[in-house]
Amino acid sequence: MTDGSNEASMSFEERKRRAHKLVKEDNYVGAFAEFCQLYLANPKDVEIIKICSFLLDRIIEGNYDFEPQTAEQFIFRGISKFYKKEYEASINDFDKALSINSKLDYALKCRAFSLTSLKKYSLAIKELEKAIQIKPTGEYFDDLAENYSRIGDIKSALIYHEKAVANSPDEARLWHNYATQLGECGQIEKAISMFDRAIELFPLYEDALHDRQYYSNLLTKNKNDR
Repeated sequence: MTDGSNEASMSFEERKRRAHKLVKEDNYVGAFAEFCQLYLANPKDVEIIKICSFLLDRIIEGNYDFEPQTAEQFIFRGISKFYKKEYEASINDFDKALSINSKLDYALKCRAFSLTSLKKYSLAIKELEKAIQIKPTGEYFDDLAENYSRIGDIKSALIYHEKAVANSPDEARLWHNYATQLGECGQIEKAISMFDRAIELFPLYEDALHDRQYYSNLLTKNKNDR
């Protein structure tokens, strides 16, 4: 890895090229360290997720005496354990990441995900509230809404769905999730308008198109039955 000054001067794509070079050199541990940092910078990059998973598997298969050294590495190993449904083990890794850097909002979000999978919704809510204090993104408010919905607090769920779209108005998925919650609550006309917003942002959003049609048909049926 390069020093911090060089790191700061490199673009995201330059850092990706450097990490790919390490893979070609069979330096899997070094490449994993690089890609974990790239993952934390852009958690929605599907390519990075696949490469990190590949590298972690190769490191383990190669019988490397591997133990994460950075918060980013602990986060990704925790994510790998999460996808293997090793939820308690994943929480341990997220805890280790947070012990290195307590301000890692994404580690808190991941910890909340594992707690949700364990049906520990109240604990997940507390972790998400901590993450939001650090970085109030729509994604975290959306996760918070989901957990409130799971414990039956629909009023709070709707409040946090509203905050999710307010904080990240360009994310179609958040509008879809808000619309779905509204539809389940019987607020059909408002739900349809939220689906419209999701479709406006992503015209090929199949779930939103399907769900909008469902609620539109339901609205028509309800009016005809009156």
